[in-house]
Amino acid sequence: MKIAEVLRHAWSRLIRKQWLFLYPLTLAVLDILAFFAVYAITGGRLTWTGFFTTDFDRWKYVDDQFFSSFSLTPELAVAVAAGLIACLLTAMIRAPFFRAIAGSRYPLTPRGWKEVGNLFLMYLFTFLVFRLLPLPLPDEGRLAQLVLVVCLVIGILIAFADYVVVYEGLGFFSALRRSVQLCARRWLTVVLIIAVTQLLWYGVDSLYRVFYEQGARIFVLLPVSRALVESFIVLFIDLVLIFLYEDIRRRSPAS
Repeated sequence: MKIAEVLRHAWSRLIRKQWLFLYPLTLAVLDILAFFAVYAITGGRLTWTGFFTTDFDRWKYVDDQFFSSFSLTPELAVAVAAGLIACLLTAMIRAPFFRAIAGSRYPLTPRGWKEVGNLFLMYLFTFLVFRLLPLPLPDEGRLAQLVLVVCLVIGILIAFADYVVVYEGLGFFSALRRSVQLCARRWLTVVLIIAVTQLLWYGVDSLYRVFYEQGARIFVLLPVSRALVESFIVLFIDLVLIFLYEDIRRRSPAS
């Protein structure tokens, strides 16, 4: 299946199943609430503008609060709990989301706790690798470039891992291996999709940064529109990757 056909299938499913949008939108709201718990416990200014301006650069805020001067505090415990709960809820929402994409229904719950546990480990792993571990490292220089390249390679290799957990019922480590095997068969297509995805996120981030860095009062529709736009991007990317995954999977049966 060519990339143009994958995109056509993804767009067709998006048009026919508009309610799929509610899954990533729910995750976007939960993501904001998780950061709000961290922001509130660390003494952030509880105003609409103060919170959402900080939320836009939330990982810089997390770095300043917990990594610049690391210490075991109650605030750190709340931040860890918020991260774990966010990973758990992500697993519980994305499992039925994937089944809604593949099927004709809109399921509300995962198939079982084993599946939730494997997805939880998957999202905890990606959270640590792509979000937390790079925070203490320099923003510029060769080390930063090396970390960026390593993260991109890992992201490409495990692009199908959470789909494998849901659609093939494999465990955490088996899903990682299976994803690497699948990516190896269409690596150029996967790299192209990931590269376009990164450019898309960069473009959206740059667009909203113009408004958030003005220092003015944040209009209520700005964070709302950002959540909607990012939810749509997540939905379409998942659709594209799942259809590509299904095509590769048919050509590469599990051993």
